[in-house]
Amino acid sequence: MSNNVALAQRLLRVERWNRFLAAALVLLITAILPFGSGLSATDAEQKSISASAFQHIDSNGKVVAALKVGVQGPGLFILDPQGRNRIALTHEPAQSGLFILDEAGDSRIGIAQFAHGGGGVALHGPETRGAAVLYYKNDGSLSFYDTDGKVIDRYPRK
Repeated sequence: MSNNVALAQRLLRVERWNRFLAAALVLLITAILPFGSGLSATDAEQKSISASAFQHIDSNGKVVAALKVGVQGPGLFILDPQGRNRIALTHEPAQSGLFILDEAGDSRIGIAQFAHGGGGVALHGPETRGAAVLYYKNDGSLSFYDTDGKVIDRYPRK
């Protein structure tokens, strides 16, 4: 066995051991903290964490997800490596929706429930031009739009 292979195997064992020790430390702190701080386990369970935003940071320090409240309401956002929103789960006064965005920030797939009770799924072309929209409120429809926003076909046909 070469020195490089032996060194790599040893490094893997050390990293595994470090992960085990870190997990054990977290469990130990979690178990001891409520008692060491004068709080009972019941008191600790009743506490909550409050903030105006939460961010998930990757190992390089980049924000990869955020839970925050914007001007329109709360949302969960998944970001790409360049920090652009790529998936947005939002709730606004008029609608709730799940949107998948392209690198330009344009919605390519949208699923929404509207305040008036209807809901739908939309598949958009580049720059949100052109679409296929499946919509349902009291009855369903499937509409196709060209890149200028004009309906080019609709089911059921009226």
